[in-house]
Amino acid sequence: MSGESAIAADFDTDMQTIRDYVRATVEVKSKLATAYLSAIDNFQTTVQAASPKEAKPDYLGAAFKSGMKAVEKAAVSAAKSATGADLGPLVDMAHAIYDEVDRAGKAAQTLSVSNWIKSTRSAVTNAFTQDQSGEDLRIEIENEYKQNDEGGRGGYIAGIQIELDAMRSIVSREAPLIPRVERVELAMYEGWINQNFDNDCIDGTGVIVVQYDDGALSSATVNAPLGEKIAGALNRVMSTAGVDQLMQLDVVKKMCDGDSCMCFEGNNEIRKQTLNEDAEAFLTSPQTWDLATRFDG
Repeated sequence: MSGESAIAADFDTDMQTIRDYVRATVEVKSKLATAYLSAIDNFQTTVQAASPKEAKPDYLGAAFKSGMKAVEKAAVSAAKSATGADLGPLVDMAHAIYDEVDRAGKAAQTLSVSNWIKSTRSAVTNAFTQDQSGEDLRIEIENEYKQNDEGGRGGYIAGIQIELDAMRSIVSREAPLIPRVERVELAMYEGWINQNFDNDCIDGTGVIVVQYDDGALSSATVNAPLGEKIAGALNRVMSTAGVDQLMQLDVVKKMCDGDSCMCFEGNNEIRKQTLNEDAEAFLTSPQTWDLATRFDG
């Protein structure tokens, strides 16, 4: 093969790599957005009866962002950890969704909860459907590629190949990184509870409360607006989302043994101790935590 023919063959191969990368990016973005938007729909069913005072735009916005952060952690961060690839298009999509949630929230002050959620969903849909065909992305990458000299093109396309492998890992049949809808939805409920935390873990709101009496689980509730609905929704999604006990939820927990209570952060570090040493030993025991797997009802 002549030198010119070899260069042309390499160019065609590089262009195919770019097309494959764009195709994979569009597929992953679509799957991530579908999981996220489906979670919003389920979240809406749970909280749409809330009053405007209970469901403030900034509270709902934080919940929606919590869902998107769960998507980023499950897919983008996990793929980057495994491959080192930055996955810029996926990060850009996430940040565009955060921006749209903020814009929708600022415009929602006079809307009902249901209409505010619908408005947010529409804004998020618009953010993710931009360049849904991937044509703009393809043109951008090809232009960047052509700006390099022959030596630089090899390094550039090697980077694209790394990101392509990372994109493929996200939708791999063996170990897919696309988060289940239930995991994204669960993150939204955690966000809802956390937004209602008022820094008083004993008597305040925004906590889950687990009560033990005489060594047995007595009750488990959500102390937040729409607490019963949020608890019911969490019961529905926890198992599928990979959460086996209430202490695995990323929210502040109030745990009581009779009248002796402790508080734990979302990561289960102790926030507030009890003076009762026996109660503390019981409430910090993994065996005790294993008893609380569902909320009442």
